[in-house]
Amino acid sequence: MSNAWRRLRENDIGLGVLGALGAVAIWEAAARGGVLDPAVFPSPSLAIGMAAERLTAGTLGEHLAWSLLRVFSGFVLGAFAGAVIGIAAGWYKAFGMIARPLIELLRPIPPLAWIPLAIIWFGLGEPSKFFIIFLGAFFPVVTSAYQGMRSVDPVLLRAGQTMGLNGIPLLLRVAVPAAAPDLATGVRIGWGLSFGVLVAAELIAADRGLGFMIINERNTGGSVGVIIVGILLIGFLNLVTDAAIGAAIKRWIGRWHGA
Repeated sequence: MSNAWRRLRENDIGLGVLGALGAVAIWEAAARGGVLDPAVFPSPSLAIGMAAERLTAGTLGEHLAWSLLRVFSGFVLGAFAGAVIGIAAGWYKAFGMIARPLIELLRPIPPLAWIPLAIIWFGLGEPSKFFIIFLGAFFPVVTSAYQGMRSVDPVLLRAGQTMGLNGIPLLLRVAVPAAAPDLATGVRIGWGLSFGVLVAAELIAADRGLGFMIINERNTGGSVGVIIVGILLIGFLNLVTDAAIGAAIKRWIGRWHGA
């Protein structure tokens, strides 16, 4: 038993699943025990039953697919732009002096505040939704990439130079790998925030997606169970995909840092 518990403690995913199941069990017990009002906060089993009455498997799958497409598209664009700009700002001092004040000026603005401009710039189609999610991914990645580049040990750079590396080769073969842990942190945070702004993005004239499903149920006076299921699905998708990204990042960083 002790060995099994030790192995579980060493498994981040296992502990996360165990914690989530424990929270759901407490929630179910509290609802069945009358602590929670089922009309306002139904138990997980009751919420799933309510959602099953109003949604077909095909409809739910379509909502899931569209939300994942939007999150993935906006995240890839935002993370790529953030990584390129952050690395460049950290490597080229002059560019950093120009870019950093602008980034710090825009970074505190919540993505929800950009919706009117997103509609004006990109219309009511998918690009405006991608843009809102783009913002959720961009700022954590650009900040982490910049900090990672600025904290690269000069000894590593001098060692690379003694081996004949300069300019772009020195950047790609020494500086970027050294900054990889900070960049990875930004990617993980950016992925989570991409899911965090999903509902805001799907406020823009969406007719499919989990965010649309949640807002539509609220606006039409539908089932609170569907709203809860939609929220839980967003959290579950983030949990599963974040674990996959974390495992991929661990292998990537391990190439240089022995993780």
